[in-house]
Amino acid sequence: MRNMFDIFSTAYLQSISLPIEIPVLAVMISSVTMTIFAITLWITWRTTKENTRATYSQLLRSFHEDLTKRLEKNTVLQTTEDCERYANDYLNTLDEIAFLTLNNKIPTEIGTYLRRFFGYGIIIIDWYDKMVSADFGRIAKANWPNHFEFCKKYNIQKNPDDKLPKIMQDFNKK
Repeated sequence: MRNMFDIFSTAYLQSISLPIEIPVLAVMISSVTMTIFAITLWITWRTTKENTRATYSQLLRSFHEDLTKRLEKNTVLQTTEDCERYANDYLNTLDEIAFLTLNNKIPTEIGTYLRRFFGYGIIIIDWYDKMVSADFGRIAKANWPNHFEFCKKYNIQKNPDDKLPKIMQDFNKK
């Protein structure tokens, strides 16, 4: 038994002591380095992708909450100035979202997910046009150009179920 062990250990030690040629050693080191680099790159890509998804999810949630809060404020409108401020704030937010979407700063899906809010924005602009003057359409296009471009590009229409706050509807009747 001892002789067999000695034979194997001698053979092993001799195989270790064989000189490795430099080109073979270079290929081995390069292969190990490339493998480590590829694994690191893959881990970085997955982490970045997960972080981006989380960021976009938070951004969508933030936009949705902001627009919903603005819609909830319509119950406290009492004066014409309140109505105008409400409309301006709402349209400014939509224009910001449209700008980010149209300039590929956020995924298109975020903007199109909020399409119903944009449809309500068209209703607000129509209200403004009737309330202020027939010339307001031109002013609105200058103030909120991204909103108009977004609505045109994604064929956004008014939703007949969306209604302005009562004070704004009553204003048009006067």
